[in-house]
Amino acid sequence: MEKFRILIDGSGTATALSIIKGINKQKKYSVFIVTIDMDSFNTGRFLSDKFYQVPPADSPLFIKELFNICKTESIDLFLPVIDLSFLKLAQAKKQFRIMGTHILLAPSKAIEITSDKFKTYTFFKKHNIPTPMTFLPDSLPNKLEFPLFIKPRIGGRASINAFKVESHIDLEYYMSKIKHPLVQEYINGFEFTADCLNSLDGKSFIECIVRKRIETKGGLAIKSEIIKPPLSEKIKHYIRKISITLRLPGAYNIQGFIKKNEEIFFTEINPRFAGTHAFTIEAGLNSIEYILDMFCGIPIEQIKRSIAINYDLKMVRYWQEIFVNGNKAYTPWTF
Repeated sequence: MEKFRILIDGSGTATALSIIKGINKQKKYSVFIVTIDMDSFNTGRFLSDKFYQVPPADSPLFIKELFNICKTESIDLFLPVIDLSFLKLAQAKKQFRIMGTHILLAPSKAIEITSDKFKTYTFFKKHNIPTPMTFLPDSLPNKLEFPLFIKPRIGGRASINAFKVESHIDLEYYMSKIKHPLVQEYINGFEFTADCLNSLDGKSFIECIVRKRIETKGGLAIKSEIIKPPLSEKIKHYIRKISITLRLPGAYNIQGFIKKNEEIFFTEINPRFAGTHAFTIEAGLNSIEYILDMFCGIPIEQIKRSIAINYDLKMVRYWQEIFVNGNKAYTPWTF
C-alpha cells in the first residue's frame, strides 16, 4: 500500500474536515495526516495524527514555520485551504518542492484573479463567461436598478459582509461599512457550488459535481442536492473553460446562480476544496483519492472511467460534538 504524509491547514474549518473525511473514506492509500491552525483548540486537531499551532497567514513567520513543519514531518503533499495564505504559498512552491513537499495550489497569476472579485468579473467578461454586471464604487451608473448585491472585493468569506441592497439609503450605508466594496446586479435565483477536479498540472478537466445550495448558514450549505444533466452539463462546459484557462490543479470550486429559466451566472472561483466537499465525496467524486491516484501515476482517462456520480443523493447537515477530557478526546454519539 502506497503511503503519504499530508499537511492540511485551517484545521478548524469545515473545508479541512471535508478533506479529512475524504482521506478516511478511501482505503487505497495509507495516509498520515498533519494539521495546522492558528488556534490550538479546534476540531481538526483531534481527527488528525499530529497537530501544530502556527502563526496567522499574514505573519512574516508563517512561511518559515510551515517550511520547518514540512521538513520535520517529511510532508509529501500540502493541501492549503486558507485563502489569505495562497499568494504567499504560490510564490514559495519551488522552495517546498526542493525539499520534497508538493503544494497543490494554483499559479500566482490565477490566485491574483480569483482572490480579487473585480478581477474575477473582468476575467469572466474577457472569456465570455456569463456573470452579473459588477461595479466598483466610483463606476456606479447614474441610474441604478434595485435590488443590488454588495460584498467585499477582497477577502470576503462565508457570506460575511454580503448583503442584498434594496435602496440608495441601504447602498450608502453598506458602502460606508464594507472595506473595498463591490456592487453587483442582483440575481433572483438559487445558488450553486461546483466541486471540481483537474489534473495536477491544471491542463485537463476531469469531472465536477454541481450542487444546489438549498439552505445555508454562515456561508456553509446545510441542505444540498445535486443538479442533474442537462443543466449540470451546461455548467460544466463553462467550468472546463475557466479551469483550464487558469490552470487550476487538483480540487477547486466555482460558484454562481441559476434563474428559474435556467440562465446561468458565475460569480466566484475558489482554488481550493469547498466546505461542503463531504457531500461531493459521498456522491462519487472523492477528489483527494483521485489526487493521490494521479501522484501514483494512474492515467487521467482511467480515473474518469472510474467515477460514478449518484445524481439522486441529497444532504442535510447536523452538528457532532467532540469532548476533550485531559488528554482524551472522544465523541459518545453514533448516528
